[in-house]
Amino acid sequence: MYTRFQRAGIGIFFLSLLFFLFSSCQRFFMPVKQKTETAAEKAGTINTFRHHKYFILHEGDKMFSMKEITVNEDSFTLRANLGEVDPEHLLYITPRKNQFRYSNDGKDILNEVHIFITDDNKPDLLGYRVIPLSHIEKIEVIEEDSKKTRSSYILGGLGIGLGVLVLTGVIVALTKSSCPFISVHDGTGYQLQGELFGGAVYPNLERADFVPLRAGPVNGRIEIKISNELKERQYTNFTDLLIAEHPLGTEVAASPEGKIYQFNQLLPPLSATLNKYQDCLEEVIHRDTRYCSFNDSGSRDGINKLELVFAVPEKTGQACLLIQCKNDYWFDYLYGEFTRKFGSGYIDWQQKQRNKPASEIYRWMEEQEIPLRISVSNGESWTDCISLKTVGPLAHRLIAVPLPADKTEGNQLKIRLTTGFRFWELDYAAIDFNSTLTDDPVRIKPIKAVDENGSSVMGALAASDSLYLEQPEVGQYAEISYPWNKTARPGYQWSYFLHTSGYYEPVRNYQGDIQSEALLKFREPASLSRFSVERFKQIPHEYIIALNNR
Repeated sequence: MYTRFQRAGIGIFFLSLLFFLFSSCQRFFMPVKQKTETAAEKAGTINTFRHHKYFILHEGDKMFSMKEITVNEDSFTLRANLGEVDPEHLLYITPRKNQFRYSNDGKDILNEVHIFITDDNKPDLLGYRVIPLSHIEKIEVIEEDSKKTRSSYILGGLGIGLGVLVLTGVIVALTKSSCPFISVHDGTGYQLQGELFGGAVYPNLERADFVPLRAGPVNGRIEIKISNELKERQYTNFTDLLIAEHPLGTEVAASPEGKIYQFNQLLPPLSATLNKYQDCLEEVIHRDTRYCSFNDSGSRDGINKLELVFAVPEKTGQACLLIQCKNDYWFDYLYGEFTRKFGSGYIDWQQKQRNKPASEIYRWMEEQEIPLRISVSNGESWTDCISLKTVGPLAHRLIAVPLPADKTEGNQLKIRLTTGFRFWELDYAAIDFNSTLTDDPVRIKPIKAVDENGSSVMGALAASDSLYLEQPEVGQYAEISYPWNKTARPGYQWSYFLHTSGYYEPVRNYQGDIQSEALLKFREPASLSRFSVERFKQIPHEYIIALNNR
């Protein structure tokens, strides 16, 4: 029979195996057909991706690379410089046994857009070419097949005879503190989108959240689901849907305060350096499965600082940083290890936390480098702009961060992101020096909300008040509907955000004595980050102990 420490050792070993697998195993991709029924939709899709994706033109059995792409929305034509397809971009064209697999060396596949046009049987023509948008039959964007990739890691990658439920149970039990899960119905079923108000683990920490949704109306409605998937009590105050209209080809994201920024011309960083020596540029300039995980364990306190350098154009307006990030699963595990040290005194400690001023708890979080702190340089010193609260580890989230306009150093802007060891993952970073706010979004209240028993919970979610949707048990959920069947103006599109507020309380039944001496250390700044490094370095040793004491 395993002791708790031995079980933790085995679990940490499996967790480390997952880290290894996600950096070395084969992964799966899939072509995603875009909605391009009209010429305007085709133009919008091409404009969205033409600055940061590799385009391939398919004409019958002929294929060409497409560069220097421009779209004339008056004549509805596409102009591009056609050439030969680079060898590293042949994976989708000639997939191995139609399995759509790729390895780390084949990550370029996730940077592709494929345009299929009618075959006019002309000879191969390289160089500049004008193509009517009406000749485009379909457009496909290559994305990671996350579901198939995860299944392959669990079923095939480990190869040590562990069932899906066993492995998943170990990982979830060790790493997931959770937040309420948010899913959106896509016409066939609910698809997980992310988590709500991460880190609001007491009533005094209740906060608003603005969650981007990959959504669209189905039969005149947008339907979402809020569910309790793990051991916690969840309290959701209200759920409003925000719908922003913006030009095709532009991107939008919400700031932590709920302002929705429109990005007109995103610029990648010139460099991205972790702790002044580790090059992370490739990890943050593409939205893919590679990311900066703030994993340099060499510093004394484990604090990681990522510096981004951007070129500043001649004319600037509102500079706004766009990042795609989430918390690392390791951080969820680590925080659980910290709370475990309270043993049988955990519930009493939890009650004391509820009675503390929120400012005191947030100050401790800041001292432990739990938020993702974003700063800008004026050449002599750094000025903190914002500290992003945790968003959970399930899904990357796009976040807009407006920046002060007077911090450029000549023709460059330096931005620094600071957090503890493996607390966050940064998948993407770019900046727009002339971003704009969208017009005021449309706010939609739900017209129907029912729980897992079919009972209405509309009263709990209708407004920001003292009534909450209470979900104290695992498996409870609420399905919420919003009316929406409007069409965007020609040349425009809709983007969707959930504006919500609430908190949740993890349910833990720890046993044993309070480790008072160990807990005293966590009053010191950055002690949680140091603890993170220490625990991470113990993984192989703990696994050996667990195996030798079965």
